[in-house]
Amino acid sequence: AALDLQRDLRRLSGRSNGFGLTHIDAGGIRILTVPGGEAEAYRVCVDGNCVHITGTDVLGTIYGIYAFSQQCLGILPMHAFIDVFPDTQQSLALSPLQFASKPRKVRFRGWFLNDEDLLSELKIGGKRNIDYPFYQNVMHTDVLELVLEAALRLQINLIIPGSFVDIRNPDEEKLVKAVCDRGLYISQHHVEPVGVSYFGAEQYLREQGLDEPISFCSNRKRMEEIWQCYITQWAKYADQVIWQLGLRGKGDQAVWVADATAPQDLQACGQIITDAIATQHSLICQALGRSDFYSTATLWNEGSKMYASGHLQLPSNTIAVFSDFGISQMFGEDFYSTPRFAGSKYGIYYHAAFWSLGPHLTEGCDPRKMAYCYRDAHRLDSLEYSILNVSNLRPIHVSVTLNGQILNSPDSFSADEAALQFYGSIFGELGDCVYKLYRQYYDCFADFGKEPLLQASEAWHFYYRDHAGLPFLENPATDGQIAWVGKNALRGWSSPGAHPHNDELLEKLEQSSQKFLQLTESLDDLQRQLPTKQKLYLQQFLGYQTKHMYLLTRWAICCVRMTRETPPPPQLQQLHQDACSYMHKLLEARRVLETGIWKNWHWGDKKINLPALLNATTEAYTRIITNRKNIKGGST
Repeated sequence: AALDLQRDLRRLSGRSNGFGLTHIDAGGIRILTVPGGEAEAYRVCVDGNCVHITGTDVLGTIYGIYAFSQQCLGILPMHAFIDVFPDTQQSLALSPLQFASKPRKVRFRGWFLNDEDLLSELKIGGKRNIDYPFYQNVMHTDVLELVLEAALRLQINLIIPGSFVDIRNPDEEKLVKAVCDRGLYISQHHVEPVGVSYFGAEQYLREQGLDEPISFCSNRKRMEEIWQCYITQWAKYADQVIWQLGLRGKGDQAVWVADATAPQDLQACGQIITDAIATQHSLICQALGRSDFYSTATLWNEGSKMYASGHLQLPSNTIAVFSDFGISQMFGEDFYSTPRFAGSKYGIYYHAAFWSLGPHLTEGCDPRKMAYCYRDAHRLDSLEYSILNVSNLRPIHVSVTLNGQILNSPDSFSADEAALQFYGSIFGELGDCVYKLYRQYYDCFADFGKEPLLQASEAWHFYYRDHAGLPFLENPATDGQIAWVGKNALRGWSSPGAHPHNDELLEKLEQSSQKFLQLTESLDDLQRQLPTKQKLYLQQFLGYQTKHMYLLTRWAICCVRMTRETPPPPQLQQLHQDACSYMHKLLEARRVLETGIWKNWHWGDKKINLPALLNATTEAYTRIITNRKNIKGGST
């Protein structure tokens, strides 16, 4: 953190001595940790030519360093991801001042780099051994360092550095070590109890030459052996590990989906999961030689019902974590109806990004919605722990930045005030204009309503709650939803939870696309008033994301019409040409983001995968033409 501050000063001054403040001397910056008092607290004092930064522990001191950088130097926490940095200054005048951290309202404040296709492909740090699509490459630690610095600048203290991190792979252990070297806590994906996923267990058995079931029910001793192997590896970082406990099936499914020997009865399965968690807890105690460690258990899908009914028991010091319904980013009925037991701690897992039916390549989480959910979490005393799904981080940097502020005041946070302040820090007097367009952006999304949420919750066993009278869209048609609609139209509308291909859907998409088009024109008008650096930021983010939503929506409309309306050949050909044209324009438009260190930013687009959508469009068109020829020729 001190080296980052030196770099900030040198870059801001344009000189190697950084205004003469890069050394600890009479005219420099004094950094000191004085143990005692509240955890992770700091105080900054500017007195004459000297700056004093004092923390109560390592993280407190680190936060103090970055707080000085932001408040006194004007350096934004996410500056590396958005390439926004103050202009070079000839001198630095700091008036005497003091400021300090406020009491923490959320003990563990984390990010989860989940579905991180762009980050992991930007610069490859190694290969994974996993039989699962999308996750063949390991994120390079140079990329992770950018994430960790931004996290610390936003006073985040916990990181899950990727999906399916296998610590037994040296390339993946580098991610764990990098997080811990920065002083952060580290945890594991909720499908990776004690750091081992179903896929990790498969790899372990392959290495041992064993052909055995992955089952705690029928192969308990082997599962304990696998858990113990992983716990031993993770125990090297024990003081900073928040252990994930649980028992899940393959991917993110219930244990009985992959294990036919597991009962589906909630009481019987709850007892088995309770036993598994107790076993994992005991193995960790043995490895560490103590029981005072942090752990969590995510009450995902069936877990909430088991816990609420008393069939799932957790160790006394394990934090029970609730999740929002990622499609809508609202808490389900389980969050509100599950009892909170005296002496137990609770937390939340929230999606600022969600693949496949949520925001992924663009912002899509209305900050008013996020604030609403965190207020409910605070009201229900469920903010001992917060983990935010940030996916590739850069596309959703506004949501992530505002979430960092929510964690400071979940009960009184104002999304509008925070967003206005954020854009003011970049655009100055024009910040108000940008903020208004940002608010308009969320008003452009189509409202897909409750029915698709009910369909999806039934198909995938998610929880749903009917939230009435919301001042924002409960189910906005984000880029993940739009891609889903178009893809399923091309496939013949076969996937569960897919939206009905009716006139109402098309009407909603048409209206939304026109709103995004109008917003694009307003943003273009504003860009002409901006200096080069501010213009580039607007083009890369709010400007591009608005175009992204417009072009993707137009593509989806063409796909629906192509496959639903059985248009005559000339019209069908025109729809195909238009769909491809919109997608080509979208692929071209996103090049605006591929500058500087982000040159190959979209190289790893494997989740929404726009090039694949383009190919699928032509494949569907060819299939329709071929089928018509066969029918006309009398074949079936």
